[in-house]
Amino acid sequence: MSCNIILGDCITEMKKMKDNSIDVVFTSPPYNDSGNTEKDKINKRHFKYEKAENKKDWFEWQCDCLDEMFRITKRQILYNIQPILNNKKDVYKIIGKYADKIDNILIWYKPNAQPQHYPHRIANFYEMIIIFKCKEFDKLYINSNGYKNVIVKNINSNNQYSNIHRAVMSEELANEIIRELTLPNDIVLDCFMGMGTTGIACVKNKREFIGIEIYKPYYLKAKERIELEEAQKTIFDYI
Repeated sequence: MSCNIILGDCITEMKKMKDNSIDVVFTSPPYNDSGNTEKDKINKRHFKYEKAENKKDWFEWQCDCLDEMFRITKRQILYNIQPILNNKKDVYKIIGKYADKIDNILIWYKPNAQPQHYPHRIANFYEMIIIFKCKEFDKLYINSNGYKNVIVKNINSNNQYSNIHRAVMSEELANEIIRELTLPNDIVLDCFMGMGTTGIACVKNKREFIGIEIYKPYYLKAKERIELEEAQKTIFDYI
């Protein structure tokens, strides 16, 4: 299995890819926790995408990203997003705009998520994985029988990379998604690769992987993590 790790802007790099060249996309875009107002931009925390976010608002930017994903993907896009204060309206607008392409929505329930610190508000203990169907794909193929659309997995409460990335994707979640919703030898793209967790799951499950990441510290750590997983997999297969 091969992994192609790219340092660059996701839209720029996807535009270089041929139509229908990817089997499945599994990605988790930045959730826009910094917002779009001028005050938000001054106090922004999601600095790694500031150039992309400043070009247009988050909704328009994500629509541009999704349109490229639809062009290059054969079967399905697995789009992991959490409705939060600054993106909630835009997430629901995305669901509405692409409603005819949605096959299902998986709910990732996180038992160990942080409780709400503000009184009289609802704590957010779930994220969504929106499954968009592409091209002539007419039904979702699941590798297991009786698979449910609620996944119970803890978040990384003991994140060893918190000094670099405060919200690294759960390896257990990525492994289940790749195992259940992709096929052996599939080409899987993560255009917001982050720390490379999707790539690690692809190596473990014998899928080809392409990852794109704009922020160099994430890219370098993802490359290191995936190369280590590849080396360990090679040793294990040899034994």
